[in-house]
Formats: sequence, structure tokens, C-alpha cells
Amino acid sequence: MSLKRTLALAAVTAVAITSLAACAPQVDDKKSGDQTGVDLTKITVNKDAAEKVPAEVSKAGKIIIGVDPTYAPNEFKDKNGKPIGWEVDLMNAAAKKLGLETEYRVAKFDNIVPSILGEKYDLGIGGYYDSKMRQETMDIIDFFKAGNQFASPKDKPITEELQVCGMKVGAQNGGSAILDYLPTVQKKCDAAGKGKIEILGYDTQDEQTAALTLGRADAMVSDSPVTSYAVKLSKGKLIGSPIYDEVLSGAIVKKDRGEFAEALRAAVQDLSDDGTYSKLLQYWGVEQGAIDKITINAATK
Repeated sequence: MSLKRTLALAAVTAVAITSLAACAPQVDDKKSGDQTGVDLTKITVNKDAAEKVPAEVSKAGKIIIGVDPTYAPNEFKDKNGKPIGWEVDLMNAAAKKLGLETEYRVAKFDNIVPSILGEKYDLGIGGYYDSKMRQETMDIIDFFKAGNQFASPKDKPITEELQVCGMKVGAQNGGSAILDYLPTVQKKCDAAGKGKIEILGYDTQDEQTAALTLGRADAMVSDSPVTSYAVKLSKGKLIGSPIYDEVLSGAIVKKDRGEFAEALRAAVQDLSDDGTYSKLLQYWGVEQGAIDKITINAATK
């Protein structure tokens, strides 16, 4: 490789890294260290719920949780590489309700479900939408409502869904947007005689945001809290669309784990009833997605 080509490649790489860093989640220095929205020392054990935890999990004394920490504000890394975020807070608190600790295993988003099915992980978090298709293999503990939201350059706002027909749209591999939502939008595009969406799959939310910032994608789509957070961090470069197809979302566990899902549901419901849930959502700025009743597999489609 010639020196000229090497320098050119280095320059392009530097631009990409700089753009990615500008859009990546950053922890506020005032809240760095143990950044959390919940005081675990004040949480008491729900004995009835704890009795429903699978014996092997109780014996281990911890819940092993698969997480892709590139999905702020749901889950991302602090300056020390520790997973933080509102879903991390909620799972730490739910585990405490069950008399357990948590252990986080970092993985790519689309590797979490196979690892749960293979029982390498007990649970997965990552803004998992509840759907009949997902319910075939997983129990979803529904504790949040969110929808699909696009982001685009500020001078090219998306104000209606069919604007993305014919666009290059980034989405995260393995997520509901790429598996369910964008194919549904494409059907609407076809019915309206509009162009084909070129779906660009990325392994992480950071890569997805960087591609949009660099102009490799015309738009991106993610869960509404994630898109809103990315728009906020872009410092005016990006703008969010309206929220489409708002649905329930939450944590996932393998379907044949006995009453594990019910144990987790009861734990989170306790946290809702005592105000802990509301406080931690407010801390992370995602209180708009709060729900009153925590359910399991409530989706009907």
C-alpha cells in the first residue's frame, strides 16, 4: 500500500472515529463512577417472588444477563467500561428484590437470544419489543412502552413514515426494527407505488449513528428513547421523527425456565408500587415510557 493511500485511509478512519465519538453516549462527569438511578441498599426481598426463581439460579446467587452496551440510555458503558443505563438499574433492583446479584456478559445484540436459548445467559436486556413471534421462544417481561423512531439530518426531517421509501435506512442487526418494522413499512411503500428501502444492518447503535452522521445512510431507526438520546447527543445535527407503532418492551428469558418470568414480573411490579421504578426512569429521562402494570407476553400481534 502506498504512503499516500495509507495517509488517506488514516484520515478517513480518523473522521469516522471522531464522528462516532461525537454521537456515542457520554457519561456526565458529575455523575461518573457509580452512575445509577436507584439505591439498592433500600430494596427489600420479596420472598414469594424469590421462591419462584429456578433452583440453579438461586444456587448460583446471581442472574447472568446478556447485554449489548451500545444502546444508550438503555444500556451503555461508563468511563471504566462498566454497563450502566436505566435497564441495567432496573435489573439490578429486580435482582435485589429476589435476593440475588447480577453479572453482565457483554455481547452483540443478535447473539443474546441464541445465548439465552443455549442457557449461557439467564436473561437479556436491550429494548426487546414484545411480539407473538418473539413469544414463540421467549417470555418477555413487559415493563416499558416505546416505538420506532427515525433520525435524519436536521435539514431533511422525516415527518411521515412513507418518506423513508427509497432511502438508505440504518438499523441494528437482530432488532425488531430490522426484523419486523422496516419490512412492514416496505409493504406500505409497495402498496403506495413508492421505492424500495435499502436496509443497512449494523452490529451496534454507535455504528448506526456514525453511518448516518457520515452520510452513509439517509436515516436510521431505533427504539424511541434510543433515537431521542442520539438526537440529543448530535448537538443539532440530527432530528427525530414522530414515534410509530408504540409497543410494550422489556427483558427476555427462555420460555421453559419455569416461573422465572413471573418472579421477575413480581419483582418489577414491587419496584413500581414502591416508587423505585418511577424514580430511576426519571433519573435517566425516559419516564415517558413508564407503565403501571407489569405483564408477561402481553403483545397480541
